[in-house]
Amino acid sequence: MDKGLYMGVAAMTAAERRMDALAGNIANASSIAFKRQGTVTRAFEVGNGDRKHVEIDSKHSTDWTQGQIEERSDPWSLALDGDGFFTVETPAGEAYTRNGTFHVDDKGELYTTEGHPVAWVGQRGRVQPTGEEITVDPTGRVRQGTNEVGQLRLADFVERDQLTVDREGYWHARPELTPKEPTAVVRQGAFERSNVEAIDELVGLIKVQRSFESASKVMQTIDQSYRRMNQAR
Repeated sequence: MDKGLYMGVAAMTAAERRMDALAGNIANASSIAFKRQGTVTRAFEVGNGDRKHVEIDSKHSTDWTQGQIEERSDPWSLALDGDGFFTVETPAGEAYTRNGTFHVDDKGELYTTEGHPVAWVGQRGRVQPTGEEITVDPTGRVRQGTNEVGQLRLADFVERDQLTVDREGYWHARPELTPKEPTAVVRQGAFERSNVEAIDELVGLIKVQRSFESASKVMQTIDQSYRRMNQAR
């Protein structure tokens, strides 16, 4: 019976984590360049002898599938087509994003929506806010008229699944992660949609809720059995 308790608790915990991921996906279905979060679940044995039982462990995983690219009239709306990230500078250090919705301040410096400076290759580029037309080529090279401003710094990592995400949606890499050449090309006047299919997530949420309820019923049944066994006769 103890094994049933262990299994019930583990199943409910795994279902709860899965529900958290699904709820987050649904909430971000319309967020620019959001990547769908899933869960990876594995079962393993712990303990010895009569105390040996199976536990279930779940952890989040990221679906890096390319989101649909749509056009937008803003010249500082940039989308990545392929593998890679824009590099930005945050108080916590270098961070990475696929959301290329940028803007230029009155000094001609490029920032993210949250106000973090966008990183360049070499010296930080500056533009004239009221100057000539801005063009960004597929490599991220920025020109204003015929004047070359600089090149946006793109990044990618071999162990991409080990990146961690913060509350603002920026990805962070530990120093030991191996950089690799990004294959993404930059699309100017465009943005990448979330790769979440809201209907699929809703269906998944219903299934997980049913699994959670089933595990809960198993726990209730075991609890009732213990109560009957311990009743005074």
